[in-house]
Amino acid sequence: MSEQSTAIRLRTGERYVVRLPGRGTAGYTWTSRVEGDSNALAVSVTTAPASEIAGRPIGASVDELAVLDALHPGRATVHLEQRRVWEQKPPLDHRVLDITVEHRPVGQHPSDTTPG
Repeated sequence: MSEQSTAIRLRTGERYVVRLPGRGTAGYTWTSRVEGDSNALAVSVTTAPASEIAGRPIGASVDELAVLDALHPGRATVHLEQRRVWEQKPPLDHRVLDITVEHRPVGQHPSDTTPG
């Protein structure tokens, strides 16, 4: 099992997308679990856009996307796990994201942020 930990800093209103390798044809899907301030962000896991899937061979696995939307200042740890939902085994793959959401000044647009 591969485990990767990544620290991410976001400001309220920003979105961060993580591409996750798909193994859906083998029955594996990605799930998310949030520890800490669960009000700081919203997390969803979806398949890659249809435009990326078009033209692929039938039965090919498709990557999944974890979408993190920063809602309120706070800190949370997001665990992304790839597993077969019917198995009681450790996940095939596991990613850990340490998220810090900071307040965005009033009137600042997400594209106006500068590193630092």
